Amino acid sequence: MDIHQGPDSLRFYTSGAGSDGAAQTNEALSIGSFRSGTEIVSLAASIASPIANVTVDYLGGKNGTGTGTLTATGADTLDWAAPGGSAGDDVTILNGQTKVLRDGGDTDKYIRVTRTSATALTGAATLTITRVANNVVAMRNVYSGEASAGATIYRLLAFKNHSVSVVGQVKAYVMTLGTQQTSDGGQLTSSGAGTITTTGSFSNWPATGYVRVATAGGTLREVAYYSSRTSTALTVPAAGRAVFGTAAAGASGDLVDAVPGLEIGYVAPGSQPSGSFTGILNELTAPSGITWSSGITSATGLDIGNVPSGNIGGLWLKRKVPAGAVATASVVQGLEVRFDA
Repeated sequence: MDIHQGPDSLRFYTSGAGSDGAAQTNEALSIGSFRSGTEIVSLAASIASPIANVTVDYLGGKNGTGTGTLTATGADTLDWAAPGGSAGDDVTILNGQTKVLRDGGDTDKYIRVTRTSATALTGAATLTITRVANNVVAMRNVYSGEASAGATIYRLLAFKNHSVSVVGQVKAYVMTLGTQQTSDGGQLTSSGAGTITTTGSFSNWPATGYVRVATAGGTLREVAYYSSRTSTALTVPAAGRAVFGTAAAGASGDLVDAVPGLEIGYVAPGSQPSGSFTGILNELTAPSGITWSSGITSATGLDIGNVPSGNIGGLWLKRKVPAGAVATASVVQGLEVRFDA
């Protein structure tokens, strides 16, 4: 399909540029001002047996990690199979064109490619896809002093509707990082250290991280930090309570989810379609007037609404590290955005 349609309608950029669309590649400077022309990349690929006259420009985050296949199905056609997916529709691409290719089983999994010569397309390229570290969503590494004392840092990512139509029902929310479980007899009390247990399994949760505790009906109690886990128990230190929300006693049957230590908030620029965002003094300064959300579904996250053609918006990200956080080699910061296009 052509670019700027479907999942490629809304693109995401660093902020901090000197004017709308100008270059700004430093994630640490993405704290307001203008939308840059630098797209935020969440996935990267090493390519075996590349198709000589095709470049891979962008990998949609929904592809996930693993091995995908880009195949020349004819002299002028390509298809894409995401990791664990299946080949999508053949897409005609001529010399100099950029096109979007979508997986056959999940059309939200897409790549953007450019053809660089008129030589007939041949072969199949294998893409080994990995996560990109230290982008705007992941942010920089946590310093040892911050892990000891605790720290909160902020970033602003910008987005733009590049399609010719309204992008509707834009929702943004925090990604979950493991299978949702239900708590049993082991609960947090109203304050202090504690343990959350389940008759299910935390085995695919991060070794340390954050747990979102909600009532059986889905109402948030708190987001807490756990310093260690077994397959059935999370250990929460006193300093890990109420990272977000308010410390509250749990109950058997609570819903518990593995989440990043992340809250998000929506902001509009000063003017459309190319105005600037109000910035902050530095990454440790909280932006004012933001309604923060730790919701993990389209129903409980941010409801941004409709974005007209050519318009832009922004998402503030707040990462909070509690005092005494355990050093971890790799931490996933996940953000989901859904829309109709």
